[in-house]
Amino acid sequence: MSKAVFLIALILFSLDMCAQQDTVFMRHSKEWTADTLSYVTDTVVFPSGMMRHILTGTTILLQTNEQQNAKGFGLYFDKVTKSDCQHNGEEAYLSKDKINSIVSTDSTLTVDINVYDNCCFDFLCDLAVDSTGTLDLIYYGYGTSCSCRCCFGLTFDLSKMYFGEHEELKGVMLNGDRKTLKPIR
Repeated sequence: MSKAVFLIALILFSLDMCAQQDTVFMRHSKEWTADTLSYVTDTVVFPSGMMRHILTGTTILLQTNEQQNAKGFGLYFDKVTKSDCQHNGEEAYLSKDKINSIVSTDSTLTVDINVYDNCCFDFLCDLAVDSTGTLDLIYYGYGTSCSCRCCFGLTFDLSKMYFGEHEELKGVMLNGDRKTLKPIR
């Protein structure tokens, strides 16, 4: 009798595990006028929580191959933060992306940069470390395209965790552009 109860419980438990789905509700504006704003709600059903990959706003592209490789240098990409538009005049059209500061401690690495891009963009961010020990901070502007450019600040926060032997990080550059390379002191 106890074997039958155990078998039934095992079957019910396995059926429950197979039926696990993850649901995400997204609400966004559909249309607007001067007086009204109407919303629509979309429902996205994923086979499991492991399959739920939704990127919004300025965020990290999670667990890319390049980030996995960076762990060999002891680097873990924790977060990225975007500042509001700092200025959007003529300077925003003429300036180049640049590294403002690199702050390295025993356990963290924080890199503050300026990015000149479309005023309405957010950024998808990634990182890579090349064979010379250079950290490449990668960002892709995306979103609504407006007819202006802005200077945004992006701050990349990384953790350092070393387990045994590891390669030393030598410098930081932006989007593979060696002209932006700054050494880490």
